[in-house]
Amino acid sequence: MNERIEGHASSMRRRLLATAAILVSIVPPSVCRTSAGNAAEPGSALEEIYILRSIREPREPVAGWCSAAKTGFEPFTADAERSFSFWSVRSEGGKVMDAKTARVAELRGCFGATDQRARQNFYAEIRLGSISVRGNGDCQALGIDFPEPGLFPVRCQLVLNGMPAPYVGGLLTTNTLTSKAAFGSASDPPGYTQASVATIRLWKAR
Repeated sequence: MNERIEGHASSMRRRLLATAAILVSIVPPSVCRTSAGNAAEPGSALEEIYILRSIREPREPVAGWCSAAKTGFEPFTADAERSFSFWSVRSEGGKVMDAKTARVAELRGCFGATDQRARQNFYAEIRLGSISVRGNGDCQALGIDFPEPGLFPVRCQLVLNGMPAPYVGGLLTTNTLTSKAAFGSASDPPGYTQASVATIRLWKAR
């Protein structure tokens, strides 16, 4: 009796192994990767996302570079042209642990007044690796002497365009904190990350 049961079990195992071999041979590899959780999210190939830290760099302005014909607005009479380096950041669990890992991009911008004192016109040209983009937008002052005297929180945004195929557009937004230190990464008062933590999203044609 035991021999019949063992023989029956052995036969069942052989049939199951044969069926599994057939399934493996006909299931596409992409389905296997999806079931393992390794497939890309739908649509993820249509955009690139960068989270970068900006630092204002001292640079001599070029006469006429911030012309109204280029920017679409009248620039400030002084300090209209400003240059920034962009740095990659290192994070753990979403928290930024190092806000100055490697220099990866640069921004050259122009600023001008609007009819609202707290808002400025903003034009920029950005070089990010081999990609060059430009954008128009604005910056809005959100406070004065906050979170302590000498600090000024600001948010900026740019609608990006003028980039090569396959890119069709993008958006830059910043969470900015400026201080009495006009240039460099060290804030005055000390202890803050200046100037901006920026998010850049670049979108591609489908």
